[in-house]
Amino acid sequence: MQSDPATPLALRCRRIALGIALAVALTGAGVLLLWRLPLPHLMPANVALGLLLAGITLALQSQPLIRLLPVRLLALCIAALVAALGLVTVAHGLSMGGADLDAFLAGLTLPLTGSPAMPIHPVSAFALALSGIALLLQDMRTRARHAPTEFMALSLAALNLVPLAGLAYQVPALADLGNTIAVPAAAALAFFSLGAGMLLSQPSRSLMAIITDNVPGGQMLRRSLPQTLLVLVLLNWIISRGALLELYGQALVSPILTLLNSSVILVIFWRTAATVNDEYRARLQSASDLAQASSLLIAVSDNTDDPIFVKNRDGKLIFANPAMLRSLGKSREEALYRSSSELLPDPDEAAQVDRDDQHIMQGRVSVTLEQTLHLPQGERTYSSTKAPWFDASGQLLGLIGISTDISTRKEMERQLKQREAELEATVSQRTAVLRKLGDHLESVREEEKRSIARELHDDMGASLTSLNMHLDSIYKALPDEPKWADKATRVRTLVASLVATTRRIQIGLRPIMLDLFGLKAGIIEQLEEFEQRTGITCKTSLPDDEVALAHKLEITLYRMLQEALNNVAKHAQATKVDVILDVDEDQAVLTVRDDGIGIPSERINNQSTYGIRGLSERASFLGGTASVFANPVRGTTVRITLPAQL
Repeated sequence: MQSDPATPLALRCRRIALGIALAVALTGAGVLLLWRLPLPHLMPANVALGLLLAGITLALQSQPLIRLLPVRLLALCIAALVAALGLVTVAHGLSMGGADLDAFLAGLTLPLTGSPAMPIHPVSAFALALSGIALLLQDMRTRARHAPTEFMALSLAALNLVPLAGLAYQVPALADLGNTIAVPAAAALAFFSLGAGMLLSQPSRSLMAIITDNVPGGQMLRRSLPQTLLVLVLLNWIISRGALLELYGQALVSPILTLLNSSVILVIFWRTAATVNDEYRARLQSASDLAQASSLLIAVSDNTDDPIFVKNRDGKLIFANPAMLRSLGKSREEALYRSSSELLPDPDEAAQVDRDDQHIMQGRVSVTLEQTLHLPQGERTYSSTKAPWFDASGQLLGLIGISTDISTRKEMERQLKQREAELEATVSQRTAVLRKLGDHLESVREEEKRSIARELHDDMGASLTSLNMHLDSIYKALPDEPKWADKATRVRTLVASLVATTRRIQIGLRPIMLDLFGLKAGIIEQLEEFEQRTGITCKTSLPDDEVALAHKLEITLYRMLQEALNNVAKHAQATKVDVILDVDEDQAVLTVRDDGIGIPSERINNQSTYGIRGLSERASFLGGTASVFANPVRGTTVRITLPAQL
């Protein structure tokens, strides 16, 4: 069974149809109950039974449950009973036996009421048969897509409107329609309502669609028809009653009705036309705005180089701008209403695109992602922004997307990464070369220092020793006089100072203790000499075990300690220096901490400071680091970290 669109107006029509169906069914049930009471009967019993069954059928057909096969079959069976009852009633009426069923039902009540059977009017019999057939053919369509039920329901309402008008205006010719008895008012009203309910139960069919469609004609009918009919009927009834009450002559009825009806119709239709015109102008303006916006969107879509596309919920392409068609290498006819597997050459890429689209539609949020696709023009990479597409009621319709070809950018990024890698390799090579060169220069410098120290020891040391021996001989030959003794003492002091200076220079150039006994002994010797020379108290914290480091590391740590101590002597104004050496399997850490005035923050990162820069360069040559920072309270700390293994 086809269902009407779930628009608010259609839902309202079906609710009204359900209410009418229930009212008709209750009317039939009530009349049947009244047959067992000593009261006047409102209609024949078979008509009441037919109305009860017809109301139940219409109620079922007005519900969404009618889509279920059992409910549909039940409604058809009840409608068939109504049609059969109506046809039997018509047949009995034609054979002058129309009251047989009424007589039978009345006979059940004779012991209680003694009520005679009620005759049936041919109009009621025909209306009963017509309503049953209309309900039975509710789903039928002709080849021209017309619904016979609509015309039957309209005929049913019109047929029973005649006796209702006769009863309302007290015109016997209309009330009995040439029969000896009048059509029962309750039956006529019930059948009229039943016909209206059948029309309202299917609001999208051809006749009702004229009224229910959201178009100017339908809106005009909905606004003007109910109030026009109501006002005209009310005016006509009032004028007729006035004539019956002899308020004016019968000759004035027609002129008064003509004037009043014309005035009412003119006012109502004039007002409706004005309203429709206003809405029409508003729609024209909206259409103009929409056309302008559409033209702008089409211009943007057709002239952009970015592919723009729209897909339905099934993932099929329903819109593609020229850029999208060019990227696919297809015409509009070849691309539209095709799935990704039909548009993309690579099945795996098509499946991935479909998975991404379904994920976006299920998540109901827009997503920007990169997709690399093999297309007719080659491999292309796109940055695509996709968003779910909803209608005004929030129902998912599909997916909208726009893509930007970023293949050139991705290629530039790839080349940039390649060049960065090449540059890093070149820098690493140059760094290794510079490190080797630095190591070589350091080795040459140490060798030169050892050579100078050796010359000082072999030549100048020997010369000073010989000079001291000769001076001793001269001292003995001098007269034993105070002035000569004083001069001899000063010469001895000068020679001793010269020997001490020579030894200090020799130790600085070639740390003999370092060469002979290792780093710990070299540090202790260096600190003793520094303490003796500067008067600054030195404390050490050295490993208990022997330090086993490569000679190059030991020389580097020793020289960096010398540099740090020289900086303390020159700048720190310290009274105490702590030297800490920590060595493990991975690294050797030398810390020099003083209690001086502290290094200013602006000098820490000053590249023109030779001492700090020299420490950093020495450490970096061996893959280590050198950091200088001020202590929290006062003083400065130098921390040197070198790898334990080269």
